[in-house]
Amino acid sequence: MVLEKASEILSEFRKISPYDPIIFLDYDGTLVPIIKNPEESYPDPQIMGILETLRKKYDTYVVTGRSLREIREFIGNNFNVIALHGAIKSLEDGTTDFAKGYQKYKVICDSIYSRRGEFLKRYPGVQIINKDGGLVFTKWFVPEQLLEGLTAEVKGLSVETGMEFYPGKMIVELRIPGIDKGKAIQDIRKGRAAIIVGDDLTDEDAYRENPDAFSIHIGDGKTAAHHSLGNYLELRDFLAGL
Repeated sequence: MVLEKASEILSEFRKISPYDPIIFLDYDGTLVPIIKNPEESYPDPQIMGILETLRKKYDTYVVTGRSLREIREFIGNNFNVIALHGAIKSLEDGTTDFAKGYQKYKVICDSIYSRRGEFLKRYPGVQIINKDGGLVFTKWFVPEQLLEGLTAEVKGLSVETGMEFYPGKMIVELRIPGIDKGKAIQDIRKGRAAIIVGDDLTDEDAYRENPDAFSIHIGDGKTAAHHSLGNYLELRDFLAGL
């Protein structure tokens, strides 16, 4: 998809001018850059200032594959959050809803995570992140010749546990089945106008399942989004313009 300028997309949005849209923003790669040590992905003052302003003007949600605990540590408790790709919805008023079967899959993930030492022996450099209902295996520091084996083993765990296998940017992941960002956003929107922004394959679900929303993909390549920006910094120009 051809990359556009933030000013062009903002102009297009103003032409449509949907009344009181809900804003759904992915976190990693969208609001902040993707880094090799995901536990250090704290937002900078600029994006926090933009988010604080947005939430006062629009219903704004941070939509992420991260655990609720992680995303709350990064951005605090003043924002609406969809965590674990849609398995958890936590509002700024303190109410939190969990997907059906969440506790079952949390126990499964805890059990696998307790064996993380065995994985590290087989795949030196792997980082395993327990998302309290999902597991992420990072590839950044795993020797290239071991990556195929790691992927195959996680696929095997998917079959064994009934969890969904997902290959992402430098990760492989186990997720709660039947959950995705698109369904979670649909459930919250209930037909209201929306802006949806993301950068990864998980965000493609959100675009496809909400085709009437004003959607923006961060990065190049094929996407179901209506518009595309080059990186998270360009997105900040668009959000500031709102």
